[in-house]
Amino acid sequence: MKPLTIVKKLLFAPTLLLISGIPSLGEDDRPTKEKPSVLTFSDKSRISGFPKSVEAEKKQLIFDSSSLEGLSILNTKKLLEMTLNGTPKKIEADHYALATIKGHFRDSHRDTIRGRLTNLDDKTITLETWYAGNLTLQRSLVHSLDIFNQSPSFYNGPDGPEGWVSAGGNIEKYWTFKNRTMISKARSGIAREVTIPDKAKISFTANWKSSPYFRILFFSDDGSDDYPGTGYSLNVQRTYMSVYRNAPNDRNNDIISESIRNMLEAETAEFTIYLDRSKDGTNAVHIDGKEIGTWTGVDDTKFKGNWIHFVPQNTSPIKFSQISVSQWDGILPAKPENAEEEDTGEKLEGQEIRLANGDVVIGTVKSIDEGNVSLSTSFGDVGVPIKLMRSVALSEKIDEVRMETNDIRCWFHEGGYITVKLKSLDEKTLKGYSQVWGDAEFDINAFSRIEFNIWRPELDTARYGSSTNW
Repeated sequence: MKPLTIVKKLLFAPTLLLISGIPSLGEDDRPTKEKPSVLTFSDKSRISGFPKSVEAEKKQLIFDSSSLEGLSILNTKKLLEMTLNGTPKKIEADHYALATIKGHFRDSHRDTIRGRLTNLDDKTITLETWYAGNLTLQRSLVHSLDIFNQSPSFYNGPDGPEGWVSAGGNIEKYWTFKNRTMISKARSGIAREVTIPDKAKISFTANWKSSPYFRILFFSDDGSDDYPGTGYSLNVQRTYMSVYRNAPNDRNNDIISESIRNMLEAETAEFTIYLDRSKDGTNAVHIDGKEIGTWTGVDDTKFKGNWIHFVPQNTSPIKFSQISVSQWDGILPAKPENAEEEDTGEKLEGQEIRLANGDVVIGTVKSIDEGNVSLSTSFGDVGVPIKLMRSVALSEKIDEVRMETNDIRCWFHEGGYITVKLKSLDEKTLKGYSQVWGDAEFDINAFSRIEFNIWRPELDTARYGSSTNW
């Protein structure tokens, strides 16, 4: 018996059925040299090849792989994810509207979907997309609507070592990448060059074994050095956090020095850094949604570097995951006490619409035509170009999105994801349903990967790893 046959029977016998008599098109025989997809199963099986179709109700995937004999029917009950390697369309638009969807029950994930805003009324929001045409969203299920004049996402990862550099010169020697997480092996830092917009939000999750001890650098001018000449340094040392600023032709500044004693009892934390490069802009650091410190009165337009570093400060391993660099509207999250004060205040007549220059207009949307919004306000009807808007306040009461059988999580190439009840999938199209927008057909090239069985908690350790799995 051939060794490959032995491996296949041992690993895939419970999930594999061959379609006899149909030869597989080998990866080397493909004229376009497509990059194969990779299937990852909960038992750590990994198969490369080309997906042909998925039948959601039957929980079957027809897969063409040179590692297997002919086209194969794979059982998807323990499938974690499938990578995709299509090329998304590059669309230049006058604005980018980003709708953030209410979460599913107690799940922390929040879908985001982007497109051109073409309609907004008291019940629906319509976005024009290249990958699914016009999507009409139920407004009661949309948590927030933000508008940007640039693409609202610049990096989401890590997906692997590509694009990263190590100060030690050898990434594999100092870092491990798995489960979309990078794990340090030593004190050598790792860096990536990412365009950071004028108003940006940098977020990431950190995990540690013993205690948190690391530095995060941004606006750095040298990715090959753990101590670059310019940029910011956010330092976490067990129960203490500081932010240090080293600007070109400027004196060095200690920006924040705060105690974070609650970190001593934790093994993980979510960090968010809000940045406004303008001199009058307010910047902040949040840990687990709580504001730790803010600063203002600095002009960060003079920073020319776009390197972001993650630098361990001892040999104990640190995990970094869910790293994101995205646009920010310049409005810091409200503090809990402020939110309570707003709730007890007088109800506004109309929607609160924030503009790019900081102005606020209270009114209702009458119509949207060719990139312009007609508003009815207390001081008369006015028009506002969508590209000059930054956010639209939606209903305070937001309905919850149901969890559905056969829900999958589809990740966009530019970052973010949507949850869809899968109906079918082939080489060009994904068809599915969402309570938010109903039935829709998506161009498969919009997505970089698809997660399956997302509501099965028994698969979470295999999908995300565990605090003891380093």
